[in-house]
Amino acid sequence: MARLPEHVLIRPLGFADLDQVVKLESHTFPSNERAGRERMRYRLHAAPELSSGMFVRVPSKKGRCIKKDCSRAQRSRSSDSASSTSSDSSSGSSSSQLPALSFRRLNGSLAEDIEDDDEINVTACPRSREKLIAFVIGTKCAGEYISDDALAIPEVDKQGHRKTTEGNDRRGHVETGNTIAIESICVDPDYQGMKLGTTILRDFVQRMSTQAVAERITLLARQDMIPFYENLGFYNAGSSTVKFGGGGWNNLWMSLEDGEVDD
Repeated sequence: MARLPEHVLIRPLGFADLDQVVKLESHTFPSNERAGRERMRYRLHAAPELSSGMFVRVPSKKGRCIKKDCSRAQRSRSSDSASSTSSDSSSGSSSSQLPALSFRRLNGSLAEDIEDDDEINVTACPRSREKLIAFVIGTKCAGEYISDDALAIPEVDKQGHRKTTEGNDRRGHVETGNTIAIESICVDPDYQGMKLGTTILRDFVQRMSTQAVAERITLLARQDMIPFYENLGFYNAGSSTVKFGGGGWNNLWMSLEDGEVDD
């Protein structure tokens, strides 16, 4: 039975994760199928709540805090913790150990391929960082399925907000839309074979259903990936007109009214 890696967590993505998102996408998709930095930046700004990232907690080099891994305040707390540990150790106290947080659910759910008795331990250590190993990123689209307009970036101001335009602009994120368009699903090649795609997608669908932010979810898939999504409860609506990435996509969709994905 497939198991998640140790020290794993799932949470919405933000601007601070952009570099890792772009790097992981570049390692996973051919160049013509990558959203790229600007599209990812726009999507994380327009609808960060419509994203999920799966991370593993990894230690910094040689167990020491380094500038890129944590803030000055965290490094300071790490030094204080080290001093406290030394002091407690000399007095025979065991209370200096950093606490371990155990989770049976992340964002309300975990995939059924994780046994009920399994626990996921996340050590609260300031001398570690989060490594992105999988993500789902989406926006709301105006139609029932993803279009080339939905994948585009609308005109935005310096703050990244959509500019007011005349007519019905269907480009990018449409806040009034009732369909969540999953535009990127990515799993680190080094972690494939662990059902991470299944796990993060199930978690994402359940969260979207619980929050009642839309009526349905849609995504694009190549022919060979259709069985994977159908096994998760998506329906195949046939060929898509999207030309991005050379075309050849299929529309898949799922209603969020049921509240959960299929086993």
